[in-house]
Amino acid sequence: MQAVVNRRGFLKCSALTAVTVASGELPAGSAEPRKRPHIVLYISDDHGIDFVGCYGNKDVKTPNIDALAREGTRFTGMFAASPTCAPSRSALYTGLYPAHNGCMGNHTTCRPDITALPTYLQRRGYRVVLAHKAHTIPKEVFSFEHIPAALPKNPALARTYRMEGLNTKAIDTLLAEHARAKPDTPLCLIVADSSPHVVWEPNRDFDPAKLTLPGFFVDTDLTRRALANYYQDIQTMDQRLGAVRTMLQQRGFADNTLFLYTSDQGSEWPHSKWTLYDAGLHVPFLAVWPGVTKPGTTCDALMSFIDVVPTFIEAAGGAPPQGLDGRSFLPVLRGQETSFRDAIYASHTRDGDMNVFPQRGVRDRRYKYILNLTPEVTWTTHWTKVPGIRESHKEVWDTWVEKARTDPHAAEIVRLNEHHPREELYDTQADPCEFHNLAGDPALKPVLLRVRRQLSEWLAQQGETVPDVATPA
Repeated sequence: MQAVVNRRGFLKCSALTAVTVASGELPAGSAEPRKRPHIVLYISDDHGIDFVGCYGNKDVKTPNIDALAREGTRFTGMFAASPTCAPSRSALYTGLYPAHNGCMGNHTTCRPDITALPTYLQRRGYRVVLAHKAHTIPKEVFSFEHIPAALPKNPALARTYRMEGLNTKAIDTLLAEHARAKPDTPLCLIVADSSPHVVWEPNRDFDPAKLTLPGFFVDTDLTRRALANYYQDIQTMDQRLGAVRTMLQQRGFADNTLFLYTSDQGSEWPHSKWTLYDAGLHVPFLAVWPGVTKPGTTCDALMSFIDVVPTFIEAAGGAPPQGLDGRSFLPVLRGQETSFRDAIYASHTRDGDMNVFPQRGVRDRRYKYILNLTPEVTWTTHWTKVPGIRESHKEVWDTWVEKARTDPHAAEIVRLNEHHPREELYDTQADPCEFHNLAGDPALKPVLLRVRRQLSEWLAQQGETVPDVATPA
């Protein structure tokens, strides 16, 4: 817990400084804001690491994200703490896993007694702004200065399940105002785009027939058309990211700004979002910090979203508080260290009355272990149940099911999506799509026992027991 400091006028400067460092607060009148970096985090919605040019996808067009890899550091080991929006963002902004912050299911609330990113950085003298998508509650905990920044609704796009994407003009207005009115105040800006969440833009620039499909897809004409739509939405989001970086440069922020790009979880496709497979948790994470990050570098350190808050606090000159699940990876960001975590943990619980198939999991550099808490239930998701979304979801899924009647590979993909045993163990190096469950392999029994024990210890540390989390809220 963060220390509570009672400041009195007769405290000596040295004592106040010591308390300030311990608590992460900034003494009034300090000149330090001129020296500390601005922090800008551009976070998209449902953009998996498999769908970024600089991470190996040769079809999608992400030149502005790719530029971050050339100008700074491309991290290949960042994982969301949950594959669902509100739990993922809550973990990102609190440094606490879902069981500790209270937001375990999508569209649920965090505990009112916890502290989140805006408070931590406000105590360091920062102005903390969130533009566009929030999806975290309560507001008393997530006390961002919020800027509505959605583009006007376009009736032709029928954006069911999401707002329009980011209006970059709102970002430029904010930056101009801040540079004019608060030139000595460091800015932490979260630019939260709603792309590429469904419903996707209609495809204009991609040839569906020429796209290379991920291994966990079933190849049908409708799948290809839907993927082209997804790529179109990603391309548009990438263009907005580029516009924001140009604005930062034009408004005089770029030289003293830590700029990062990530997404809240993996893509909204089967075997991805709402699951603990890598396609649901493994996210792009890129950082450019002039004079700190080295251009064109790649780092494979294992990291989790819970580590972002303590890293931001330390980058802002503070000491991360005790009691967080996460810890600062600032030495990794600076290139002083190349490794960080031995394992990452994640959980999925539910999404209202949808996707109610709770999982808990642990992953190291090679092996992934997933515990399914309701293995007896046939899985359904938005993909299998929600009709009427243009060239996506149930219409696409139905083509998979139809093809599975005659195609063995399609049948296996459908089976893997619908049926999950109590325990799953994958060699992520040999089997990156996580298709071949090794939990019953006698040769890997020592590995199974080890990761099973790791997960059990983590659940205990989180205050969870299997019967409790298996019971719907």
